[in-house]
Amino acid sequence: MSSIAREAAPEPTTNAAMRRISLAGRLSFAIAARVAFRKLPVVPDQGYLSITFDDIPRSAWREGGPILWRCGVRATYYLSGDLCGKTIEGRAQYRRSDIDEIFAAGHELGSHLFHHRSTLNLRPGEIRNEISLNDSFLREALGSKFCAGSFAYPYGEVSVAAKILASRRFSSARGVRPGLNQQLTDRDLLRVLPADNIFAAEIDWTAIFEDISRQKAWGIVLAHGVDDSGHDYSCPPARLEAILAGAQAGGVSILPVRDVMQRLAGRVGLGSDL
Repeated sequence: MSSIAREAAPEPTTNAAMRRISLAGRLSFAIAARVAFRKLPVVPDQGYLSITFDDIPRSAWREGGPILWRCGVRATYYLSGDLCGKTIEGRAQYRRSDIDEIFAAGHELGSHLFHHRSTLNLRPGEIRNEISLNDSFLREALGSKFCAGSFAYPYGEVSVAAKILASRRFSSARGVRPGLNQQLTDRDLLRVLPADNIFAAEIDWTAIFEDISRQKAWGIVLAHGVDDSGHDYSCPPARLEAILAGAQAGGVSILPVRDVMQRLAGRVGLGSDL
């Protein structure tokens, strides 16, 4: 496989160190990263790519949305309800009206815990409550029957308890460790192709798309904002456009995470909840 990003032993992110993750939390992370409760059961029938946005800085929709529309692509937006309408580190986050627009455009809305807190600092009951609060927020926004099927761990930090709870509640859960997803990949810690400035320079996208097509693998692109600010956790619009164009030119089907999971479920006859 082509180089995606430097792989390392499971460790909380740099931001996690600033949050003073306990030794117990670090141990839980190491265990959770290595123990899979569910795995993808089949090789995809073709190469797939999913575009995902975490937290949803407003630019991910206001700037990223039109790019997706022009390319005829739908994405997965993982949101934390408590971030709605706020400004974090000088960046405006999504607004309530953006949720309606994202949903109406056919994109997937996934869960990212209500308060965007690392699961390494939460007890099981607190994680369960965070999931419930986000479920309630999304139902209030999108209707009582709405139920998010996809989940992403805030900061990519997963505890054993969080992984167990995610496996019981969501069809899939995504982390931030780099790589492609194939048969027997951990379904509750799906890997990513980072598109933000802090990581994307390490990626040979042309080679990645060739790998996805040849191996019939599933790549999940991860970005936060979509802008030219130079922010570490933003993807420039030109990069997003190039990723989409390169994948489409390489014959890679671009679908939300939910849709890929449903296709895999159909291949093994398990219905929509793989």
